[in-house]
Amino acid sequence: MRVPNINMQRLTLEGIQSNLREVERATGEIVSGRRVSAPSDDPAAARSIMRTNAGLQANDQFLRNMSRVNSFLAMEDVVLSQLGDVLTRGRELALSQGGSTASAATRETAARELRELMAFVQDLGNTRVGERYLFGGAQSTTPPFAAGSTSAAPLPTGASPVEIGPGRTLVPNRSAREIFGDTGALAALEELAQALDANDPESIRGAQVTLSRAFDQVQVLVGELGGRMNRLDLAASRSADLELNLVEYRSDLEDVDFEEAISRLSNRQAAYQAALLATSRIMSVNLTDYLR
Repeated sequence: MRVPNINMQRLTLEGIQSNLREVERATGEIVSGRRVSAPSDDPAAARSIMRTNAGLQANDQFLRNMSRVNSFLAMEDVVLSQLGDVLTRGRELALSQGGSTASAATRETAARELRELMAFVQDLGNTRVGERYLFGGAQSTTPPFAAGSTSAAPLPTGASPVEIGPGRTLVPNRSAREIFGDTGALAALEELAQALDANDPESIRGAQVTLSRAFDQVQVLVGELGGRMNRLDLAASRSADLELNLVEYRSDLEDVDFEEAISRLSNRQAAYQAALLATSRIMSVNLTDYLR
């Protein structure tokens, strides 16, 4: 007496289950639009996707850093331009008040205007971007200029560099000392103010020369700032291109080709139906069939 082949039935059922899983996987790919939803779908592709995602995250941080740096550079550009305007006005005052046609009264008026300009310079030095003082250096939460003073507090030579790419950094802004102190801008304005207060034509003319030197130094910073802006633009362009490339590469790895996926689903459904048919025939074989 023969009995049904248990092993054949088991193998057939396993085949059905395997085909069903393939149908479910193919259906899932079409529904989700993703070829790789879990590491087991394609281990090699999954590892590449993980590395690509890590690269995108790092690049996104660089882009955020550059956006912040760009705000600092743009504001520094405005401040340097306005500081240059103040120094130019200071030279005009020195020129007009250093000649024989000026008087003690006109110099007193000029001195008042200059003091207002110096107070404006203090406001420039205390410029804020968000919660930070732009020219505060390492002490960005403290105003560089105390109220009522036009002298820069001791500060580092600049802010900490910001990473804008792998192994690439950029100084986002200068310190108050570098812009208002090292250029000689504050000292030149103070020199002119004292000369006007003293009604001293010779000292006024000397201050005019000092103001010209300070103006030239500010223009050096303007040129250097332009170089930093160019570097930032190039870095931003590289990061934008990299992001596009990484997103496209990840899409190639994990996104499904719908035409192929539909064809694959059709084939797996056909295989599943064939397995069901074969199994039904095997399972329908009764004991009488084996006794013949």
